[in-house]
Amino acid sequence: MKLTPILIGLWLLVAFSCNQHDSQCKEYAKEYITYPYSDANPIPLFGKIYPYFRYDGYTTLPEKKSWKIIELENDFLKIKIFPEIGGKIWSVMDKRSGKEMFYGNKVVKFRDISLRGPWTSGGIEFNYGVIGHSPSCSFPVDYLVRNNKDGSASCVVGTLDLLTRTYWSVEINLPKDKGWFTTKSFWHNRTGSPQPYYNWVNTAITAKDDLRFIYPGIYNIGHEGTIASSWPFDSVQNKDISLWRENNFESDRSKSYHIIGSHDSYFGAYWENDHFGWLHYSDRDEKLGKKMFSWALSDLGKIWEELLTDQNGQYIELQSGRLFNQNMVSSSFTPFKQILFQPYQTDVWTEYWFPFEEMKEVKNVTLTGAIDVEKNRNSYDISIYPLQAGEDTLRVYNNDGQIIKEEHVKLGIRQLFSLNIPVSDNEELTRIFYGNRLLWQNEDNRLNRPVKTVDDFDWDTGYGQYLRGRDLMGFRLYERAEPYIKKSLKLNPNHIPSLVELARLYSHQMKYDSAFSVAQKALSIDTYDAAANYEYGCAAFRLKKYFDALDGFEVASLSESYRSAAYTKISEIYFVRKDLVKSLEYAQKSLVNNQNNIQGLQLAYLSYSFTGESKKAEETGKRILELDPLNHFVRFENYLKRGDTQALTEFKNGIRNEMPEQTYLELGTWYHQLNLPDRSLKILEQSPETPVVCYWKAFLNDALYAEDEKTINLQKALERELSFQFPFREESKEILEWAIKEQPHWIPRYLLALLYRSRNRNDEAYNLMSSVREEVNFAPFHAFSAQLATDLEAKGNYLKKAVSLAPAEWRYVSDLTRYYLASNEHIKALETITPFCTNHPEQYQTGLLYVRVLIKNKEYETAEKALSDIIVLPAEGYRDGHKLYRQTKLMLAAEALLKNNTKYAKQKINEARLYPRNLGVGKPNDEDIDFRLEDWLDALIAQKIKKPDEQDEYLKKVAFSKKSDNSMHYLLQVLAFYRLGEKQHANDMMRKWSSAQNDSRVKNWGNTFYDTHKDKDYAFDYKMIAEVIESITSAEFIRLF
Repeated sequence: MKLTPILIGLWLLVAFSCNQHDSQCKEYAKEYITYPYSDANPIPLFGKIYPYFRYDGYTTLPEKKSWKIIELENDFLKIKIFPEIGGKIWSVMDKRSGKEMFYGNKVVKFRDISLRGPWTSGGIEFNYGVIGHSPSCSFPVDYLVRNNKDGSASCVVGTLDLLTRTYWSVEINLPKDKGWFTTKSFWHNRTGSPQPYYNWVNTAITAKDDLRFIYPGIYNIGHEGTIASSWPFDSVQNKDISLWRENNFESDRSKSYHIIGSHDSYFGAYWENDHFGWLHYSDRDEKLGKKMFSWALSDLGKIWEELLTDQNGQYIELQSGRLFNQNMVSSSFTPFKQILFQPYQTDVWTEYWFPFEEMKEVKNVTLTGAIDVEKNRNSYDISIYPLQAGEDTLRVYNNDGQIIKEEHVKLGIRQLFSLNIPVSDNEELTRIFYGNRLLWQNEDNRLNRPVKTVDDFDWDTGYGQYLRGRDLMGFRLYERAEPYIKKSLKLNPNHIPSLVELARLYSHQMKYDSAFSVAQKALSIDTYDAAANYEYGCAAFRLKKYFDALDGFEVASLSESYRSAAYTKISEIYFVRKDLVKSLEYAQKSLVNNQNNIQGLQLAYLSYSFTGESKKAEETGKRILELDPLNHFVRFENYLKRGDTQALTEFKNGIRNEMPEQTYLELGTWYHQLNLPDRSLKILEQSPETPVVCYWKAFLNDALYAEDEKTINLQKALERELSFQFPFREESKEILEWAIKEQPHWIPRYLLALLYRSRNRNDEAYNLMSSVREEVNFAPFHAFSAQLATDLEAKGNYLKKAVSLAPAEWRYVSDLTRYYLASNEHIKALETITPFCTNHPEQYQTGLLYVRVLIKNKEYETAEKALSDIIVLPAEGYRDGHKLYRQTKLMLAAEALLKNNTKYAKQKINEARLYPRNLGVGKPNDEDIDFRLEDWLDALIAQKIKKPDEQDEYLKKVAFSKKSDNSMHYLLQVLAFYRLGEKQHANDMMRKWSSAQNDSRVKNWGNTFYDTHKDKDYAFDYKMIAEVIESITSAEFIRLF
């Protein structure tokens, strides 16, 4: 029989939908064109980033590099995962359409975007902890690959986040018989302290003019938590901003939209010309946040195409988050404040991702599929895009609650089902069911959740100051939080929440006596306050006041919110005191309301093991691995139990992340905390050796009376590489204090000083550094001393020493140059940086600083030449290269005007309007650029060459600029109105500007500037206009972290 094309198509459709094969997984290496990162910073950076370090070296020269790839594949999708780049899902190919679901970058092009610098565009990126583009996003993470009994395949990626000491993992699962893949997150706060709470998953997609965002909602809020616009129609811009191409306004900034205001559980994207899109689904309580990010639709954004890819074009990020927005410090003034990851809290959630076709609109998504319901004049069109095969009854209800359509329907995976239902006049569809699952309902799901805060909230009250401090602590900004907490208590000395925060702050600073005392005061006001009792218990535990600690935790357990954490702590105390029966009892109690509490499960495992109940220990270990497949504790305990080489290899092979020693230390410190020095030592003996690891081993040797081994490890601590060793665990304080007594050497003092500084104990850190009397030939030591020094002369001497030890290291030269600039020693700054830039012309960071120094020394022509030779590979938001360029050109123009050289001045003003590509800043659209200064100078030239009409045109451009603000450029705007004859309006503007100034010096200068120029025939004063031009670079780029 001859098969017709129709019959062949039907046969393939049946075969494709009915005979799915098991999903497959494989691991291999593949070469990619790579633009690598380099140049790690050995100088400690405090704040959000510590104990991590940044990379500052990027290149325009590609190389071929082999990357490890995990590939999951079924009949529908092929997924590529890069475990060496943060566990990122690099590519998801839809085999049916042949299209990428996301943005599959063909090159690996690292640029300075993330917390630590390196970042690549594309795929799906996982972020947990404090901030997006998190510390692990471009670095190796732990992973495992497995085939599952249900025919699916999984790759689990994860790592320890050092900022919060929480552990996260994601199981990327590809079922054999579904239209989706899932990412299942497991995030556990293994510490006994609240930690910052941040999770956003960033997907990148291809930016095309036909792209439409499928984001149900009614508001768009910004990072700061205030309403930016309505959604999807921006009533201010008069644009439908759910269409990517309609975001071509305000071209001087990127767009970040957090979409809120309706009760929906999905979002996605659709390319109308391709009839293709993808959707994300999760239970709403698991993912509240939906965000879109786009670079500016101008050359300002387009330049990032060149920076982040070779041929893939522009991308956009669609993101899912645990909270409504990616909040920032200013969010405290809105309803969208910071929340905390509570002690021993474990969060688990699953996200579903899938492609879809031929269905332009989406009205709802369930695990049955996506559905669209379109109302016509006398009928409804229903389309269902199934995600799994099914055979059930489809029931359609009208507005009288009657079933108007009931039909047995067989759904095939990704086989679009369509149905038209006629209706009578005034009849509407209200609900559609498939079996027992509600697919769609015709209800208004807009929410009444407040999106604006109250107008009369007083931030200068004790409560207001408490909220500021609390939220800053939630961002790990402890140094900034402390004044607010203390001011709160000054306003209200008995405010219990502020006392609790102060106790936490003291515990963070490792001042446990102070924490205990403050918590005591809180309990003297309310003996049952759960948070105060918990902090009281934590401080007492650190001070080894075990009965006080038990007392605090026992009372804290009366509150459900602290119960699991309190029981976990009680279990730890009993374990330390060798009361294993009690330890087990409370470990089990800690799981009643927190069944995924890994710390509680590990304590139960140990209690079972030490009491001889090996079978129950084994069952508990299996439970831990079900929850946390990458768990290192279970594999290490398995090695201790078996004692063979294979078990040790299995344990060590599970640790594949960037900093394996930190994984060993984390588990080793936990064993030490439980008074298990033998286990602590045994695991640290498997660790890569660093100075901190060696001091820990020596300390444990001492505790176990192994004198020879102690001596060896103390010596090793002096011999191991010290660069990039930044102690941060409070448990290391005891070890380093012991090492200082055992070893009269500068290294343990340096390491303990770093730990003190990381906990805002700056004076003690400086005292430790100052106590070093021997010669230290380690440049970071002196750079760190300079950070701590308050005496300017001492700071300068430290920096000079660092430069003398590492003259080829740009950071020390840069720091010394900035020291001279801050001291107004501009000639010394120039003498310091010039030789370095001559010998290292490729170093753009010092190149731009060199330009800044040249400008300070009024060597504008040399600065102009230097700028033409610099190639800047910028950080996100970095525009200083262009600012320096603009200032240089305009200063040359001002000098030319002073010499009546209007032709040369005009040339330089025209050049100032340009955006040279080599400086790493793309050009916004002209209407969004502040050209007031250039136009003012052009007006002066027109006046000078006697072209009054041209002069008026430039003055009008200045006067009617959209860039009205309180900067110095505003003064030019005021003068422009005055010189155009609008004198009263100009005077009113000037009074408004003057009243808005908080700095009396700026206010007086501005008034003098206005009075000097307003009635002057030729309004040019070189000194004063130079000050306006210099204001262009008055504020340097500052990283958010």
